[in-house]
Amino acid sequence: MDNHIRVVLADDHPVIRLGIEAALDSLNTVRRIGSAVDSTQLVSLLDAEPCDVLITDYAMPGGQYGDGLELVDFLRQRYPDLCIIIITSMDRAVLVRSLLARGVNAILSKADDMSHLRNAVQAVHLGRRYFSPRITKVMKASHTTTSSRLSQRESEVIALYVSGDSINAIAEKLGRSKQTISTQKISAMRKLGIEQDADLFKYAIELGLTQKPSGK
Repeated sequence: MDNHIRVVLADDHPVIRLGIEAALDSLNTVRRIGSAVDSTQLVSLLDAEPCDVLITDYAMPGGQYGDGLELVDFLRQRYPDLCIIIITSMDRAVLVRSLLARGVNAILSKADDMSHLRNAVQAVHLGRRYFSPRITKVMKASHTTTSSRLSQRESEVIALYVSGDSINAIAEKLGRSKQTISTQKISAMRKLGIEQDADLFKYAIELGLTQKPSGK
C-alpha cells in the first residue's frame, strides 16, 4: 500500500517550479504526481490521477480555468477534498482572508524560505492549516488594526451576534433599542469590509470577536 502524500505542483515560473520540485522530491513522505505551468495542465493532472495536496502559485495567468480566486473557486467545487497550498508574493490581509474563506489550507509567502513547504504539506495532510512567517505577521497585523476600528459597543454587538443571538435578544441583553443594535451591527460590518452575514461568521474567529461580553 502506497502511504505517500500525493502532491501536484502548479507554477508558471521555471526557476521557482524547479526549486519546489527538488524540495518535494527530497521528501520521503511525498510522491509528486506531476507539475503544471497553467490551470489547463493542472486540471488535466488532477483529473488523471488522485491527489492529496495541491501546491499552486496564486498568480498563474494563461490557463483555461483562470488563476487566483477564480481558480480556487473552481478547484474547491471540482475537487472538494483536495488540500490546497497557495504560494504568493502578495501579502495583503484582504487576500489572505479571501483565501481562508474559500477553504485554502495553507498560505506561503515567496518572501519566506521554501523550507516551510515541508511543514505545510504535512500540516494540511493532517487536516491543519499552515502559514509561513510573513503571512502570519500579516494576519496578526490585520487582526490588531481591524479590531481597533470597532467601538466597544460595536464589538459587543458583533460578539453576541456571531455567538448566535438575534438582534432582538442582543437589544434586550444590552438594554438598547433594536434599531440601535441593527445600526451598530451594520456599522461594524462596514468597518470590517464585510457585506454578508455568512462572511461575518467566517471571519469571526480570525478577528477575535467570538467571546461574549460580560456586561452592558
